[in-house]
Amino acid sequence: ACALAVIGAVEIMLDPAFRAAPLAPALVLGLIVAGTLVAIVAPIAATVVVAALFPVSSAFGLDGPTGVSVLAFFLLPGWAAYRRPPQRSWIAPVIAQLMATAGLAIGAAVHAASGAGGSTPDLAAVVWENLFFSLLAWASWLVGILARGAHDRAERAGRLAAALDAERESRERRILVEERQRIAREIHDAVAHSVSVMTLQVGAVRSTMAADAPQAEMLLGIERLGRESVAELRSVVGILRHADELAPASPPSLDRASELVEDVRSTGLAVTLRETGECDGVPRAVDVSAYRVLQEALTNVMRHASDARVEVDIDRSPTRLVVAVRNGPPTTAATAPQRDGGGHGLVGMRERVAMFDGRFDAGPTAQGGFEVRAEFPIGGAR
Repeated sequence: ACALAVIGAVEIMLDPAFRAAPLAPALVLGLIVAGTLVAIVAPIAATVVVAALFPVSSAFGLDGPTGVSVLAFFLLPGWAAYRRPPQRSWIAPVIAQLMATAGLAIGAAVHAASGAGGSTPDLAAVVWENLFFSLLAWASWLVGILARGAHDRAERAGRLAAALDAERESRERRILVEERQRIAREIHDAVAHSVSVMTLQVGAVRSTMAADAPQAEMLLGIERLGRESVAELRSVVGILRHADELAPASPPSLDRASELVEDVRSTGLAVTLRETGECDGVPRAVDVSAYRVLQEALTNVMRHASDARVEVDIDRSPTRLVVAVRNGPPTTAATAPQRDGGGHGLVGMRERVAMFDGRFDAGPTAQGGFEVRAEFPIGGAR
């Protein structure tokens, strides 16, 4: 709306006919700006308002639509097609075409009435202008449909990526639970069975001795310790067997960034986390991908610079989400950080960011460390 207001004002100032009588074009410009603002919530109604300016301009005595009217006439049917499904948005180009036809007919009639001796309007010119504006409206509508389809496909791809990530998390957890249960069975079958047999054998030997024999009390202690060991072992095995009853792991999200950093700190890595900005409208797929980039970047630091200091910055805003991981130089040459282009970690991070048309940078810093920076655009995402 602001851009159209500026263009329309410049047109009024530069056009000699508009400068001579600025009231009518200024009124038309005001209606165009108002209609464009209406398009925020009602794109089809806004298209009707702007298209209605064709006959209104003719009624005001203007020699055809203004330049800014043509520009708005071209933009708004496409915007309606982008914001509304085709089953509803087709109304916009139809109304635009009808209004353009009415405007051209009124303009031709006014021109004929004001001409010397009542000259007859050029019918071929009127037909061509009608065809031209009709093509503008329908071409704009088609571009809007194509843009809406591209947006919907990108949105579906993002949801699919998030679902696949969640499925992978669930599959990994199932594998972990099955492995715990396998270990529990092996411990129970091998260790617990052996300790139980030894305890029984000790009890059998003790039962053959005299009650006051000095070795009897020692064997009784061994037998008691064996039973306690079996009981404790079975308790541990029970925990492993019921691991699948624990609360499910939280889904990957930057809301868990502090938990991830704490886990990394527990390995001995010195990590500083700074979070700035607030944005509750981050799409789920972007949130998951940003968390994975952070996770992979910290993993790379642990592999290649485990004795370096690390800084993690997360910056949220309504238009972008930035995740940056910087580590200082390692104290030993053996843990030199991985350079850009090597390994699959950087490739995977770059692909995650590229999926959302973001920007990814990774490379050595001037201080001898390494930096990974991922920027996800979120303005207008769903």
